[in-house]
Amino acid sequence: MIAILAILAATRASPVPQSSPPHLSLDQFRARASSCDDPRGCRSLWDIIWSCAVTIQLCVWVSVHPNIPSPYESRARVAVRRVGLMLAALFVPEAMIAWALRQRFAAVELAKNHKGKGWTTTHGFFAIMGGFMEYEGNRPIRVLLPEELNLYSLTGNGDFPRIAKEEIEDKSKGDAISKILVILQTGWFVVQCIARGVQGLPVTQLELITVAFATLNFVMYILWWDKPLNVQRGVRVYKKRDTDEPIDDGDMEATSLGGFRDALGDALSDLGAAIVRGPLTEEPEEPEMATWLIRVLLWPFTKPLVILVGEREEHTMRAGTFYPHDWATTRLAFAWVAMVGITLTFGGIHCIGWPFSFPSSAEQTLWRVASVTITAVPILLSESPLLKRLEDSGYENVASFLSLGVTVSPLLYMLSRLVLLVLPFLSLRSLPPAAYHVVHWTSFIPHI
Repeated sequence: MIAILAILAATRASPVPQSSPPHLSLDQFRARASSCDDPRGCRSLWDIIWSCAVTIQLCVWVSVHPNIPSPYESRARVAVRRVGLMLAALFVPEAMIAWALRQRFAAVELAKNHKGKGWTTTHGFFAIMGGFMEYEGNRPIRVLLPEELNLYSLTGNGDFPRIAKEEIEDKSKGDAISKILVILQTGWFVVQCIARGVQGLPVTQLELITVAFATLNFVMYILWWDKPLNVQRGVRVYKKRDTDEPIDDGDMEATSLGGFRDALGDALSDLGAAIVRGPLTEEPEEPEMATWLIRVLLWPFTKPLVILVGEREEHTMRAGTFYPHDWATTRLAFAWVAMVGITLTFGGIHCIGWPFSFPSSAEQTLWRVASVTITAVPILLSESPLLKRLEDSGYENVASFLSLGVTVSPLLYMLSRLVLLVLPFLSLRSLPPAAYHVVHWTSFIPHI
């Protein structure tokens, strides 16, 4: 809240122009970008872009903690899925927060249920992300979900996998220090924006969306603090047996199947079927024209993310990308409140740019509409379970109207996210001279 108020103060130093500024040539643009006359220091356009790009990269790539891949997947296919997660973090960051929140609830519940066996929240995360793989000798059979662990152990002679927290953390590619460094980097960026607001210096649109990503990044890191990062192989567990004699199937290695070409082919393989029956239907049917058209138009947005990020069905050799898909029933009320709060915060930060200076009035209008849309649509989708209640209560017309809004809103959301990712870069062509002034930190230090 303090950050939002501080940045809001910065917007007062950037009044909305009454008329569109003249178009600048490349030479004029470069001259204006270097027209800062502050004797105490200036920053360049490249400095603004670089700091924002690095911070956003940390938010959408480094901070995401993926589940463990299948031992049969190639590095190329794992990388393609990771790119999908990056796209999801860029376009639907609230979904990543919801995923992290679901996993946090489930991990805490598992740690509570197995506290007598020495389990911690880290153990719970490890089980959720597919950390326990059933083996027969050296041959992987299937990944075990948390509710299937009671008949397995690390040797086959026990009734539950017992592994030290330190062994799990040893598999992680990140530790507390690396996570703290990422938080400090994103936090430092937010502090600079606050300082600019205090000193009356303008904050660019690119910096504003970066602050929004940094805010969600902080929440995501807190939720995933105990989750191991980028684990590539789970722990071998064996079904309980009566003999102590080990089973040896030889030195069988998991063969990597499929690469980038296969993943890309999967993404485009059902384009014809999507046109015939719509991309979101499993069986041929005859939907209404409006519904069919919406599904086909959504295909370029939904299908690549489904293929790259992962589908809802359970996988034999790995946990689903967004597993668990369901919320813990004991935390539904808290989850709803948390997601509404996070959505309002993320969208509200974009709404701070309402009075910002834009190169044209059309771009200003697009920003305002897109900011309101990404704030309202997730809340509207969260109310979709009420449609059935409205129909049962006799409010069919109201339910039909809301149903149409729920159907169209994902497309509006994706278009709005695209607008909010493109406009900040377009606005860099016409920044006020004060945007290149740096923060004078000495004014924050008490002195005589």
